[in-house]
Amino acid sequence: MVVTIMKIILMQLPLQGSDFFYSNENIPLATACLKAITVGQGKDVVLLPQHLMSYGSDQAILGFLLDVKPDAVGLSCYLWNLERSIFLAKQIHRELPTCTVVLGGPEITPHNEFLLSHGEFDVGVVGQGEYTWDILLSSFPHIPDMPGLLKRGERGQWHFTGMNENEPSASNLPSPYLLGCLDSHLNKILWLETVRGCVHQCAYCHYHKQFKKLKPFSLDRIEAEVRRAVKKGIEEIVFLDPCFAGRPGFEKLLDLLSKVNGERNLSFHAELNAEDIDPVRAEKMGKIGFTQVEVGLQSINRETLKLIHRRFRPRRFLQGVRSLQDQGIEVMVDLIAGLPGDRLADIRKSMDWVLKHDAFDTLMLYPLSLLASTELHQHASDLELSALPYPPYLVTRTRDLSAPEMCEAFRYYERCMEDDVAPIEMPFALDPRASPDRRFHELITKIHWQGREDVQPLSRLWNQTAYALTVTFSQEVLRQPSLWIANLREYLEHNPFSLLSIEVPAEAFPEDLAPLWKLARGHSHFADRDYTVPHTPYRSFLVFSRAQGLIWKWPDPRESCSLKLPDGQKVPSHPVCCVATTGETIPEWFTNHMSKRYASLPEMRLWQPPEDNSPVLNS
Repeated sequence: MVVTIMKIILMQLPLQGSDFFYSNENIPLATACLKAITVGQGKDVVLLPQHLMSYGSDQAILGFLLDVKPDAVGLSCYLWNLERSIFLAKQIHRELPTCTVVLGGPEITPHNEFLLSHGEFDVGVVGQGEYTWDILLSSFPHIPDMPGLLKRGERGQWHFTGMNENEPSASNLPSPYLLGCLDSHLNKILWLETVRGCVHQCAYCHYHKQFKKLKPFSLDRIEAEVRRAVKKGIEEIVFLDPCFAGRPGFEKLLDLLSKVNGERNLSFHAELNAEDIDPVRAEKMGKIGFTQVEVGLQSINRETLKLIHRRFRPRRFLQGVRSLQDQGIEVMVDLIAGLPGDRLADIRKSMDWVLKHDAFDTLMLYPLSLLASTELHQHASDLELSALPYPPYLVTRTRDLSAPEMCEAFRYYERCMEDDVAPIEMPFALDPRASPDRRFHELITKIHWQGREDVQPLSRLWNQTAYALTVTFSQEVLRQPSLWIANLREYLEHNPFSLLSIEVPAEAFPEDLAPLWKLARGHSHFADRDYTVPHTPYRSFLVFSRAQGLIWKWPDPRESCSLKLPDGQKVPSHPVCCVATTGETIPEWFTNHMSKRYASLPEMRLWQPPEDNSPVLNS
């Protein structure tokens, strides 16, 4: 008798960036939790190999799946990867029609209109996934009638089977880390849960709705995980608890970490409320290895805080921040622009208050995303909230704030901080700091088109390319677009979630770039949707040049026109040339160089790419 083993591939696609920084932090904890459930069940459940999951192009991933021919594919969906996950689901169904595609993660909710408008997947898992996943696999290929699922109706429409009220306690869930399910996808950082659920009921967040009460993992489990991290050479643990200091038994957890990390082999990072920290707690945290905490202040406007169910006690907040800083723990303070009740003046006041009291080491301002199934989403009409109808669902208008005013809030942030809100990333292939001998298991990050004979169909290579690809043109090739334009167009059609960087000779003129910009206008990508950035929002198709130690991004012609949002609002824009240099100013020769190319010189912006963008990759 031949026993057929069910083959299942799980993946979590990364937040994409031209420098691959976020890909290095793409730790597929959720999918590893699902794999852990199946250990010992006789099923072949594997995570997509790390180099493909975190760095591979769309066709590189699809090529692997076509070779393996899995019975089922599971994708963990977040706002940054939902569209790409849906695209892959569609391709899987076209090429492997018998393969079942399961979507899970925070984006899978019965109120996500963008998700429900797509029919490319077979079933969605809503909420905590392990219990539902276990039953799904046991019933395969039949999709059972049970709570916690998005299923197709007879006419193809999606319907929700209701919340699962019988979720297991945290003590009954296996640890993916202790079972080794994450080992192949870890480098020096481990993400760890100590609890599920949240003590808060923030109106902009959906996480707390999945749990009626907090579900802490046992201290014995946490101790075993931390001890294994030390043994495996992990350098940093990021605790994923939404409010670390609000965990039941917090003091005992600190004592446990002190015992296990007595030699300070590990550094710890967590998110918490500053008001929950006193000098005694801060001293304990400093001694056991905490180096950074993130604090969600969001706003100091009392009416806004009431609407979003947040608390703020100024004296205790400042005491908590000071206590942490006194122990050498860096404090990152987060504010949100676009909350109901906040006017532009209120956002400025929140920033001014933090700056006045020097209550931060790093201050961040984020635009509000109107996430499906949150309280704000459910009451958007009453609150007069409008947002992008697709990820990342950025709020574009409130009763008290317009899109141009949102943009002004971020310009104010830049003036206050004397820093870019969202600096353009340096493409990996152009970064002089990136080690040239690093490989992504042979994934291609750069292609050279120096002569006519070099311009070969990219379809021959796209099973081997990384999602961020740089193509270097000679002047000869650049001025013959008939050689390459169809080639690049075909590549983007089959790899729509690519980040493409084009390097052209410094001697090029704007008219030489016109065919490239025409191609860019037809390329829509998640990376191009943050309308709040004070300079270009267009990040998925970039053109660069290098000369005399400088690297610069050419202005995108789209920057010369206002950006029109789906609700009809227009956001002012202007052309920007970003210049990376080792000096503190842009040299005069470069200004003269660009003056010969533009009748009206674009803004010349000193470009400081993110400092932490040099990846540590598998060799």
